[in-house]
Amino acid sequence: MSDRSRQAVSHGDEMTFSSIRAIALYTTCASALLCGSQALAQGNATGGSGATAVEELIVTAQKREQRTLEVPIALTAYTGDFLDDVGVQEFEELSLLVPGFEVQNQSPNNPGFVMRGITSDDGGATIEPRVSVFQDGVSVSKSRGSYIELFDNARIEVAKGPQSTLFGRSALIGAVNIVQNKADPGGFAASAKFEVGNFNYRGLEAMVNVPLSPTLAVRFASRVKTRDGFVDNLLGGRDFNSTDTAAYRAVVKWRPSDRLEADLILNYEENNPSGTSFKSLTYLPTDTLTGKVLGDLGRNSGAALASSDGFAGGRDLGLERTTWGVTGLVDYRISDTLRLSSISAFRRFKSLEVFDADGFSLPLFVFAEDARGDQYSQEFRINYEGGERLTAFAGVGYFHEDGSQAVPLQYNERVFAARATPALAGLLGFTAPNVPSINTINSAAALSTLKLVHRETFQNYGRTTSYDVFADATYKVTDQFEVSAGIRYSSDDKRSGYRGTLDNGGSVLTSGSAANAANPATARGIFLQSTPGGLPQYKSFSDSGVTYRVVGRYAVSDDISLYATYSRGRRPEVLSPAAPLAPQGNARFTLVAAEIVDSYEAGAKTQWLDRSLSLEGSVYRFTYTNFQTSIQTAPGVFQTISAGDASSTGFEGQLNWRPTGQLNVFGTYGYNNGRFDNGRFKGNSFRLSPDQTLSFGLNFTVPVWEGDLSILPTYTWQSRVFFDNDNDIPALQSTGDLLQDEVQGAYGLLNLRVSYQPTDANWRVEGFVSNLLDEEYIKDAGNTGGAFGIPTFIAGEPRYFGASFSVRY
Repeated sequence: MSDRSRQAVSHGDEMTFSSIRAIALYTTCASALLCGSQALAQGNATGGSGATAVEELIVTAQKREQRTLEVPIALTAYTGDFLDDVGVQEFEELSLLVPGFEVQNQSPNNPGFVMRGITSDDGGATIEPRVSVFQDGVSVSKSRGSYIELFDNARIEVAKGPQSTLFGRSALIGAVNIVQNKADPGGFAASAKFEVGNFNYRGLEAMVNVPLSPTLAVRFASRVKTRDGFVDNLLGGRDFNSTDTAAYRAVVKWRPSDRLEADLILNYEENNPSGTSFKSLTYLPTDTLTGKVLGDLGRNSGAALASSDGFAGGRDLGLERTTWGVTGLVDYRISDTLRLSSISAFRRFKSLEVFDADGFSLPLFVFAEDARGDQYSQEFRINYEGGERLTAFAGVGYFHEDGSQAVPLQYNERVFAARATPALAGLLGFTAPNVPSINTINSAAALSTLKLVHRETFQNYGRTTSYDVFADATYKVTDQFEVSAGIRYSSDDKRSGYRGTLDNGGSVLTSGSAANAANPATARGIFLQSTPGGLPQYKSFSDSGVTYRVVGRYAVSDDISLYATYSRGRRPEVLSPAAPLAPQGNARFTLVAAEIVDSYEAGAKTQWLDRSLSLEGSVYRFTYTNFQTSIQTAPGVFQTISAGDASSTGFEGQLNWRPTGQLNVFGTYGYNNGRFDNGRFKGNSFRLSPDQTLSFGLNFTVPVWEGDLSILPTYTWQSRVFFDNDNDIPALQSTGDLLQDEVQGAYGLLNLRVSYQPTDANWRVEGFVSNLLDEEYIKDAGNTGGAFGIPTFIAGEPRYFGASFSVRY
């Protein structure tokens, strides 16, 4: 791996790349528009047809094409066109329309995926995800590389419950599979969309599909969007929580015969948003030079945050992240009953995020995270599909991942000591300090001996090589009743590593004097100790396990399906690294046992009223053994523990109704009572997991002005949510935090989209607004500052509005 300096990009280089990407996108858009001007008119998909049947979506969750009604699992699937209609561009927006699925987006580098109350968001290189994300069958689940732009997709399938047999690695409690649009040799197609909005929003999206021959085609798609931050930067500079995303895709399709089909897919994305708005509610935002108060203690108001003293090569707060990958899909029909599939992939992500985690303007500390990862994977699968009674698949898989996560920290020892020592709190205007003192500093003279800049870095490494063998079969016992069973065996060889360095000597606070701080043998960090010579140390181990499912499905009729399932999910063992206990000591490694989920579920899927009404619902119960989480044992010091057992009982339902050709009504509801059964957090709710979620929308189309006017409001609501497994209960805090304020109460968001498309035209104009009522809410609370008794809060998006123009050929 290259060092941090290789991530530095000069302003000139940024301008050069921005120019290149803009030229590429505008060229694609121009091509689409020129072709679109020659187009034949396309009718509005939701109006004027007179048809009332709900569109029948074909999915491949069970590795074969099926109607959603025939799939005996809790599955929510949407077409790419529907997601475009309702304005879904990111996972966070998608989750609002999927019962049992939550996505928290602090930044593209730090998402939290939550399935039925179980969260996957840890960025450590050794950590296995609990919720898997796939692009065309390729796992992109590593936390720092999993948040990707959703554009030009055929559909997205979200499967809840343990799905390791069907989806593979780490689908402990659910999986998201993104099926991207492929190139089509059958005909030329192109589209483009331009968007503008408040907060200086600009969005460009384009697609061109070009047949090169009857058997070969290429497809190019892209999306670029920027938006200013919505939280004021009270110290000047870029406002916080901005958007700066560029995503590109190229697909080559080769179909030389009816038996052979191959796709080559290249994806590239970069994100460069401004810093995340970690807002302190303990200290007022002030000017660091004059002490003038600049703002208030509101959770959603302006923040005074900054990097300091040349930290991370002088970078400002914000994120520099790139992800890219190449995937090869080959499908060969051996015979009328046998089909061989191959999925080959390489993927890489690299991200550097700088954040002011204390939440106020004085330079108490500033953090960065430098996360990187490479992965290779190969899967071969053979499907048997031609029998009257039996359908099945079996295969083998290989997965290799090599990653690292470095966290540089910078402290101003004087500010830290004043914050930690009551006798000196007044010197810097602090009140009610609640971080225990590390050392006795009781005079201004003693304070002046401390370092203005102290730096230390910890880094963890993870390498995994895994082999899978899997099989799944469905047998029709009768014409109406079928049973399915699947099993997957995984074997992992793993290596974990740790490195700790004191980047400019030890801390005077902890080493006792400047002389001791400069001596590598005795120098101590504030929160970590260095490994021998500042070099990484490694330890290897092996792990293996089995996951499985058993399903029964009864087709009452072609339009009514009942099912029941039992499935087991497994999160592999990990070797968790930690800092030495003394300077130049050996790193510590703790084996964290595998987590096991046993899930029981029953559901029904139906279509009524000449298939104009689709209803689905399921009830479930799962038990979780050896739930792993982190607790704070001292300010800034964490330890991985088993929180014991946990369980959840829930219900998920969804409907889609088209009473007329001009009206489509859709909605979802989810209830999840997830609680810890014993241990430290007994009775607590799972973090990031509301007990209830609701979404509702309708698309109403009326003929006006020689065209169609479509009005599409959507409303989403969720109940109270906690941001940590301790539920911010004062008795469970080690920092003396006596307020239970790290919680978001119930709230709802109303969105509205209004579009107009003329008859016999290929263009459309649209106006849109999200969070129409400008509801104030927070995405997260506690965060790194919470480890020091000064929790921070991250605001949710305010009212966004804008307009778009699109053309399609």
